[in-house]
Amino acid sequence: MQKLLIIATALATLNLSVFAATPLRRGTTVNIRTSENIELKNGKNATGYVDMDVKNSDGIVVIRQGTPVVLEVKGAKARGCGRAGRVEALCVSTTATDGQMVALTGNTSAEGKNKKGLAIGLGVGLGWFAWPLLSLLAIKGGQGVIEKGTLIQNVMVANDYQIDESAH
Repeated sequence: MQKLLIIATALATLNLSVFAATPLRRGTTVNIRTSENIELKNGKNATGYVDMDVKNSDGIVVIRQGTPVVLEVKGAKARGCGRAGRVEALCVSTTATDGQMVALTGNTSAEGKNKKGLAIGLGVGLGWFAWPLLSLLAIKGGQGVIEKGTLIQNVMVANDYQIDESAH
């Protein structure tokens, strides 16, 4: 009888929010929009936001539209001989409706204008007549820029999560 009383008391004091958890499965698609122009010179991080509500298989919203997203910026600077620069924005994380950080996988990239023909043509072509004009080979290509408002598709949730419904 005493054991039964202890078990009943333990069950009564259990936090019932454990039973109200909603699954957010790995592979769930999240559409992201950039909230600023992303260039390599901006630094290592940029921001975006969730473009549409993300719902789980039961139709429950687990990530709200407009939730901020952390983007990591990588790339290569434009170089001489007209070689273009490249910028890539990697989706790192966002926040679920219960405040949990949700890891994301996915990216987008942009490449600047290639000016190889111009640099080599002017540098070599005019360099035959005047040696200092060989310096035209140092013409750089354009820098890559991901425009503000660019939609990043095929971004997915990286892990499985249990979202607390009582936090909605």
